[in-house]
Amino acid sequence: MMVSVIFAVLAVGVLGVGLAAARLKAWTVTVVAGALVYDNGVIALGRPIGEGDLLEGLNAGRFVGHVLFTPLLIVVGAVLARAGRRLLTAAAGLAAVLVALGVYTDIVRLRLVPERHGDTLRYVNDAAAGPPVPAVVAILVLIGVGVVLWRREGWPWLFTGAVAMFAAAAAGFAVPWLGNLGELVLLTTVVLTVRHGRSGSLTDRPSPAPPQPPRPTRPADCGGRRTAQSRRDRRDRRDRSNRSNRSD
Repeated sequence: MMVSVIFAVLAVGVLGVGLAAARLKAWTVTVVAGALVYDNGVIALGRPIGEGDLLEGLNAGRFVGHVLFTPLLIVVGAVLARAGRRLLTAAAGLAAVLVALGVYTDIVRLRLVPERHGDTLRYVNDAAAGPPVPAVVAILVLIGVGVVLWRREGWPWLFTGAVAMFAAAAAGFAVPWLGNLGELVLLTTVVLTVRHGRSGSLTDRPSPAPPQPPRPTRPADCGGRRTAQSRRDRRDRRDRSNRSNRSD
């Protein structure tokens, strides 16, 4: 099977996930999916387009998409974890820092060179050294969010998708399309988690009803009962005395 066909299938798969995110109005996830559709599509069409300025420019767009949009998944993870205002602000700040770092490493220092894998042709950043730090941090954050949701809500799928993405990214250095497959798996689990939360399963779990305080019991009116009994006794004695006097 041609590698370009794999990337084309991955592009279609991510497109479907992006449309599902759009139906949920999860716009940040939709934007990330759009960037991944572009990424897979450019790689799938690289060989028909051929080496040159056009393909080089299209591949530069791949790096811009990853740099600007991948760190946004950190904010998505914070929202899924129902983080408070401080944690949401921290997540947005971390995403901004990672975007700035990515701009420097993959845009400012971008030096594209052609690379072939199977029947695909794409341009890669020859100046890159080591794994992409912004993407790695985003995956680790999602793994942490996945652990929280698994322990708190019994929902393991975000954790599963993030771990699969981490493993696929490592394997992607030898087999590039595995990394893209991991992105599809991760984004699918993110959308499933969003839908699960919108259905109320993550947020509307019924809490046990608080214990009701015991109803106060009215003390027995012992004094009143004794008083009534005394009146009945006096009345009976009086009646017996009257009957005795009449008989005399």
